[in-house]
Amino acid sequence: MALMENLLKKLGFDDKESAIYLSCLEKESNTPASLARITGIKRATVYFYLEKLKEKGVLGYKIKGKRKYIVAEQPQQAFREYLADESEKLSQQEKVIASLIPQLMAMMKKKNATTQVHYYEGIAGVRLMIDKIIETKTNMYWFGSIDMLLSLVGEEELYRRLTLRRLKQATTSYAITDRRIVEKKRFGEKIGNFRQFRFLEKNFTIDAGILLFGNVVALASKDQAVKIALIEDGLMAQMFQYFFMLLWDKLPDR
Repeated sequence: MALMENLLKKLGFDDKESAIYLSCLEKESNTPASLARITGIKRATVYFYLEKLKEKGVLGYKIKGKRKYIVAEQPQQAFREYLADESEKLSQQEKVIASLIPQLMAMMKKKNATTQVHYYEGIAGVRLMIDKIIETKTNMYWFGSIDMLLSLVGEEELYRRLTLRRLKQATTSYAITDRRIVEKKRFGEKIGNFRQFRFLEKNFTIDAGILLFGNVVALASKDQAVKIALIEDGLMAQMFQYFFMLLWDKLPDR
């Protein structure tokens, strides 16, 4: 009996449904009163579960004289139809979900359209920014010096955490910087469309920089401590990129 109850539970039958159904299998003709007595379930509750089991197709009614009795349907046929009904329900649910997901995503996108500002200090903020760059899988645009970037996390970590991971993505880095970057082979080689440069006439000596990726504007500076401000705002990112490209078009690439 316990084994059958466990198997029925896997099909979605709860304990009371299983008890009533198995009792109907053991006895040919049943009434709500007799099932309440056998199972120990209150008679009013038995009526509720009889309707659920009838909807599942495993119980039916038989008339004897003037009385109506509850009987179990033939299990093979009953469960074949039960599975067909469940399959149809699952198919309908899949259609509903397929229709619902775009609407839910639109709601989430609308929620995420609001401006969010995050401020970090220390190397943990730099690492979080780099991880966000990788997650967005979009082109990035940065303005500043390579020396400033390397001072944030160090050459080895920047190469491992950012460059190697970006090499696996089909994205491009656009940099407005000074010519000192060409001295850094790991960061100064173009490698096809992986990197593009425009050069300033003078060396960039300010310990700060701007980085754009996806809908994020990142502002970084290093005085006594590293400071990172991430502004997530699509329109603001577009505006910064617009000014970036205005300057880009006016600068030499060699």
